Amino acid sequence: MRIRGRSFSVRPSSTFSNFRPVDHCPLVRWGRRMMVFGGLLLLSWPFLPGCGSKKENGPPAGGPKPLMIGTTMNIKQPNPVADYYYNILAMLMTHDSLVRFDEGLNPVPQLAVEFGSDTEGRVWTFDLVPNARWHDGRPVTADDVAFTFGYIGKHHVSGGWVSDIIDKIETSGLRVTFRLKRPYSRFLINAGFVVRILPRHIWETISDPYQTQSPGITVGCGPYRFEGFDRSSGLIRFQSNTGYYGQIPGTARVNYRTYGTMDLLALDMIRGQVDLFYQYAAGMPAPYVDKLKKQPGMLCEEAVSMGIPAVLGFNLERPLMGAPAMRRAIALAIDYHQINACLMNGKGMIPSPGLVPPSLPFHAGLETWSQDAEKGRALLSSQGFVHRDSEGGLETADGVPLTLTLLVRSDLWGEGQIVKLLARDLMRVGIKLTVRSADLSTYLAFLKEGDYDLVLFRTTPWGMMMHAGCGSGYFDSRTAGSVNMCRLKDVRFSHLCDRILVTTDSRALESLCGQMQRYYAENLPAVALCWGRSTFPYAKGWRGFKINQIEGGLANRFSWAALEPPSPGATDTP
Repeated sequence: MRIRGRSFSVRPSSTFSNFRPVDHCPLVRWGRRMMVFGGLLLLSWPFLPGCGSKKENGPPAGGPKPLMIGTTMNIKQPNPVADYYYNILAMLMTHDSLVRFDEGLNPVPQLAVEFGSDTEGRVWTFDLVPNARWHDGRPVTADDVAFTFGYIGKHHVSGGWVSDIIDKIETSGLRVTFRLKRPYSRFLINAGFVVRILPRHIWETISDPYQTQSPGITVGCGPYRFEGFDRSSGLIRFQSNTGYYGQIPGTARVNYRTYGTMDLLALDMIRGQVDLFYQYAAGMPAPYVDKLKKQPGMLCEEAVSMGIPAVLGFNLERPLMGAPAMRRAIALAIDYHQINACLMNGKGMIPSPGLVPPSLPFHAGLETWSQDAEKGRALLSSQGFVHRDSEGGLETADGVPLTLTLLVRSDLWGEGQIVKLLARDLMRVGIKLTVRSADLSTYLAFLKEGDYDLVLFRTTPWGMMMHAGCGSGYFDSRTAGSVNMCRLKDVRFSHLCDRILVTTDSRALESLCGQMQRYYAENLPAVALCWGRSTFPYAKGWRGFKINQIEGGLANRFSWAALEPPSPGATDTP
């Protein structure tokens, strides 16, 4: 199989007769190219952007209107390794990967103008575009690509997958060949897309990427250059790269401004001070959408989410959670309609026990959840729990109250409301909740310790695709560098993942993905609380935005290639 093209076009190549043509099934196009990667630390590889800082006091006077993007992502420094949220901006703006994925989940060329694998998916070859240049003018080479993978494997906290999967990297001219230790049909999404290529001449001198103060860490080869970061105002500025080898963006300047609350961001959108909302892998929270839609200067794009806005996971290593009857009783206690109303203003969908949303390929179409608290109480009674608590809570035969610890992130919108609903619903079947709320870094530490019964998390579109797909990367304990949300250690599940990872036939993939969704439904390592619909508001007058959920919304590489700023003084219409 061989893919070649220029810009964002794809066409088959007959240059290599031993490569198979790309299957026309969307899942095969992305699904046969994924690799084990960290589950929760989505897009936390070093995307490693732009040029040295110029000035920090805002955009220069005159010139075309910059696109102003508002976000509540807490960006502290322009270091894509040390700062989780800044590396997302680097992915969008300054650093290129070997390939990208379009809105239809099809791989398209980026630094690699041609790419393909042998029939087993064990040997992957990428031919680089010949005219790519780093922002400092040096050429991008195959040696930069090989260096990047080695550097990530050695220095990045989640880079263990590199040595686990890759046996050898060879370079010849502009060709890079990855020889893997075993077949991996999904190498493109978890290596070709996720890893942003670094300039060796800068990074080979940096022994600790988490402690560096080098301004060179912002050097990339993408369509925008890093221009500056004003920490006091939260303004991050990017300037178009006129020497870009691909299509030069139509908008010369893009600024991001960080906000402490969604209220302030929405208010600035209404005032016309923000042109576009961006939050990685999330749409604008539902309570703000109706207000923004009523604004005469505002438009919205919508899409059924490929991620899941809220998932309740069970720590299967905890004695109580190891009982299937307990997990099912909790799932039956939940009022999914009210959670949908809370998160999506009722515009989401009631999920099924199969977890995977219908927006993804090979959705199994299982029957959706329905609240049945009476059946939940009966299941708990069958486990020996009795009502002795004056408040209606259950106790063990020894008089120990049935209380579960729920771990949640404090920095995600809507978590507080969901926790209140879950506490109410679980109390209806006699279960009391103790809530442990933490910011992202502390949340990750608690996950690693495993001192919780239940965990509330979300999945991103890329997260649903990583590893063997169907959200498997969140659960397979063998994925290098990952945090296994539910501590699932079941050989049946592992075997199912392995079969998908070596499968390239679309019919076999459909069957295996169906089996995985039925596994979720029968074993319940986690429960989707709602399937979402994402809304992305932006200022009227801007043209060319395209939704790409893997890159997080309307801010993405496909938008930059088509975006046109509003005409001066124009009153534009959609």
